[in-house]
Formats: sequence, C-alpha cells, structure tokens
Amino acid sequence: MPVELFAEGLAYAEDNYLNEAASHLKVDKQLLRRRFQLDGKRILDFGCGMGGMTLWYATNWDCEVTGIDIDGQHIAIAQALQQKHGLHNVRFEKRDVLVDPPRGPFDFIVMNDVAEHIPLDVLPKIFRALATLLADDGQIFVSYPPWQSPYASHVVHAVGIPWCQYLPRPLLRWLIRRCNQQLVGELESDLVAAWEGLNRLTHRKLKRALDGSGLRIAWRKSHSILNRLPGMANVSLRFFPFHLLITKEFVVLEKYH
Repeated sequence: MPVELFAEGLAYAEDNYLNEAASHLKVDKQLLRRRFQLDGKRILDFGCGMGGMTLWYATNWDCEVTGIDIDGQHIAIAQALQQKHGLHNVRFEKRDVLVDPPRGPFDFIVMNDVAEHIPLDVLPKIFRALATLLADDGQIFVSYPPWQSPYASHVVHAVGIPWCQYLPRPLLRWLIRRCNQQLVGELESDLVAAWEGLNRLTHRKLKRALDGSGLRIAWRKSHSILNRLPGMANVSLRFFPFHLLITKEFVVLEKYH
C-alpha cells in the first residue's frame, strides 16, 4: 500500500473514531449511545474496516472489543490507529467468519455499513454464522444505506449526483471512471470496485437473508432526511415517495427463543 494512501486511510479512520459529527456516522453513534448499555459486554465488530468505530466502542464503554475484517489493508490501518491511541481493550484480526470464525459467544455484534457490500447469496450464510457466535440474550446491530437512499451508490461524493444509482448503468460507470480515485483496500481498491461490489440491499432483501438464520428483527429505525425537521425526529416514513428520502436503515436482531 502506498505511504500516501496509508496516511489517507489512517486520517479517515481517526476521524470516524474521534469526530462525533462525522456525517455518515453521527446518527449511528447517537442511536448506539441512547439504546445500548455495553459496559462489561464482549463485542464483535464484524467487517470493522479501518477500525474507527471499533475504537469508538472501546472508548465509550468498559467493554472488550474484537474487530474482524477480510481485508488486510484495513486491518493494518486499524492496528496502527489502535497503537497510536494506546487502547488495550480492543484487538483486530484478519478473518473470514465463514472459514475461521472468532471464538464466541459475543454479547453484542455490530455490522456497521458492511451488509450492503456482501453478495446477496453470501449474506444468509453470514447471518447464520453470526447467530452461532451470539450469546443467547445477545443482540446484533445492523446499519446500512438502503438502495433507494440518495447516498446508496457510495460515489455521490465524487459524482455529485444524489440517487445516481438510478442513472443508466453505462452513464454512471462513465461518470465514476471520470472521477475515479484509489481507495484503501485489497478488494475494493477504487471507486469503480466499491460501486460494483454493492448488493443493492433493501429491507425486504435483508429480511429474506435472515430466513433460516435463527435471528429475528426486534427493532427497526428508518432514518430519513425528514427527521431533520422540527417535530419529525422519530418519524419513520417508509411508503412511496418518502422511502426515497431514507438515508439509513437500522435494525436490531435477536435470537428466536
């Protein structure tokens, strides 16, 4: 990995860790603080990426956190960030949960902005694997931008067009290639690869992926642009056309009992 790209990835991960107002994580952090008490918990950050949120959990609660990811470049940056900030209640491991799962059980498992990157035929296997790692009274917190979101393409910051995933595919590919940039990652190493790796996840597809996993949806929040308006903070409008304004879906999964 080029030194410049490593430094860029480290700065990005550190901002995710320290910046409470980071635009794509602000609501996640608020929800996690408000809904969960994680002191004394054993936490698995599945698909931890470059570790910013993993370190955030380890800092905000008296807990033990394991971050796993299949991308070695992500793990290298996460470990560097951990060393820089001297946190001892977290560890990072390069692992494929379907081949070499960590030792459970975990009280709390996080899938933050990762489910939309997993092929739809693999996602059910992931949920079944995580269910085996989850304590009987544990919970899984899943957050992702649904496909109809204005930012779901993961390239809006470069292309500059919200809902650009609805453009004709050849046109969008041309726009992405025109402003393509290298990314940290062995698997999604540039914007084109990041866009092509998306599975077009929706709530309906997520529910189908849970079939046979032993997990059920215990809670759901659809965060919308409309939630910024006075008196609308807790409103979830999921019907047409308001579903197009949903920027992120949050669900909590629990085991069937």
